Amino acid sequence: MRVNDAIKPEPVGVRTLGLAQSDPLRGPVALQTLAALLTVPADADGSGVATVVDGSPLVSRQKVAAGKVPTLAALVGTPRGRTAVVQVGVRRELRPTAVDQTTHLGPFRARTFAAAVVGGPQDPDEATAARERLLADLPDFLRRCLVGKSEGEAFFLAVLGRLHQQGHVERADAGVWLLDAVRAVDDNVAWPRQVTVTDGNSVLHVARGTSSAIVVVNGLADVIADGVSPLLADSSTARERNRRYHGLFCLGVLDTPLKADAVMPAGCTLQVLADNGAVLLGRDPLPRLL
Repeated sequence: MRVNDAIKPEPVGVRTLGLAQSDPLRGPVALQTLAALLTVPADADGSGVATVVDGSPLVSRQKVAAGKVPTLAALVGTPRGRTAVVQVGVRRELRPTAVDQTTHLGPFRARTFAAAVVGGPQDPDEATAARERLLADLPDFLRRCLVGKSEGEAFFLAVLGRLHQQGHVERADAGVWLLDAVRAVDDNVAWPRQVTVTDGNSVLHVARGTSSAIVVVNGLADVIADGVSPLLADSSTARERNRRYHGLFCLGVLDTPLKADAVMPAGCTLQVLADNGAVLLGRDPLPRLL
């Protein structure tokens, strides 16, 4: 469905974003295309963006000042890699006390992986106990990757520990094995959680009791590209790259669940993910439900 000028739906706040795209330089154009659908939550206080380049995860974090919440396109910027993971922190979530709250905000990185982890225990004592359990059997090479004191980071490292036990932590494309590892670590728990992880080749998103959706973007409008940067639409080659652009966006921890019949920008299609679903985004033109 295309946007009708008479219909002005309110954009939905999104806290995690996993993306796999054909042309990273045009990622900001795709995010600007989705501006009518998605926004940064009004109570955001920090954000992080992770991408994997040549097998090395790169993470940048920034504070978000109260009352000065940026657009999603401005917050994400232009990640260097073909895949990326974004996490937005909000004031209402549980995080260990720190002068700079972004210290405990994902995405987290280790080895060739980066992940956004949202959810888990919402009681401080439960979170501390869960973190200790997750770290108890962690190999030294993963324990050395610890940066903060959040349960989410411990969960991510425990997933990699499980992947290491299975002999898959060194794989060039670990997507399907990552799903088994996430579910093994997250088994027998009651609290909702979402995990979005990339190894640079694909993006795995796993939801437990939370709302998610997938948007496929096929082609970009030259007028939007020109508004982002005139260089993105100033030649026939640039315009052809806009037409050829293909992006898969997984949206997690939505302020309001998206409905399958939501109004979409031109060239975009929406698929709502089951509350306990999983999806793999890679080089295929369509997301792979797992």
